[in-house]
Amino acid sequence: MNDYHTSTEQRYNETNSKIESSTKNVKPRGNIILNILIFIGWMLLSQMVILIIFGILKLSSIFNSFNGAILTCLFIVIATIITWLIRRYYIRHSYEERQKFKLKDIGINIGWAVLLRVLALAFSYLLHITTGSGQSENDKMLLGDANHQISDASQLPQIFPFLMFILTISILTPYLEELIYRGIFKETLFSRAAFWLPLILSSLIFALQHSVTDIISILMFMFMGIIFYLAYSRRGNVRDSMMVHMIHNSTTGIILLIGYFYVLLH
Repeated sequence: MNDYHTSTEQRYNETNSKIESSTKNVKPRGNIILNILIFIGWMLLSQMVILIIFGILKLSSIFNSFNGAILTCLFIVIATIITWLIRRYYIRHSYEERQKFKLKDIGINIGWAVLLRVLALAFSYLLHITTGSGQSENDKMLLGDANHQISDASQLPQIFPFLMFILTISILTPYLEELIYRGIFKETLFSRAAFWLPLILSSLIFALQHSVTDIISILMFMFMGIIFYLAYSRRGNVRDSMMVHMIHNSTTGIILLIGYFYVLLH
């Protein structure tokens, strides 16, 4: 009788082991070359979102309010279509299961975001020492040079495009970048068991995509990418890295909002 129970338990453990092994070795669907090309396509398409709203923001000072509002509404339509297409592709090709947030997960993600902010401040200090500016070229392009801030309300962009720009950099850009650089990159190009190679490659691509021109900026964005990837890979849940990314970017968005209304009201 004992031998029977022992044999049954062994078979049960072997079955569970096989299931666990097969789950870890889940491979991406489709042709790898085609998946790479599609990833590049999504990466380029997602850049249109920030470029369009950035262009509208810069031109809004020479448009009247009506034209600025029309262009911003057109941007919302384009951004919605692009986001829907990328999200739809990810959902169809993802091998990870959707997971709900618990308080523990939210706390861990906030911790990642705090670490990310400390890291960004440290690299900004290094940039200040080596280049005289605490900003990367990417930040200067999108957020403006901290050494040459607007002080005249007449030079401010229109408020509707500006608010949409803040929402884009704080919410939409993190959402799209995490879908592409963590979710789609890992789950359409690598097996579920892969860790180090997708971590390094996705973080490097993420860094190079941010228009960096010096080694310190490259390292800064690469370490940011690593933190995002670690947040994602902890549960295989891209929404975790989205939360970390959104918290991080939203701090910048809040600072820009405060600066805008300070100039506007004074």
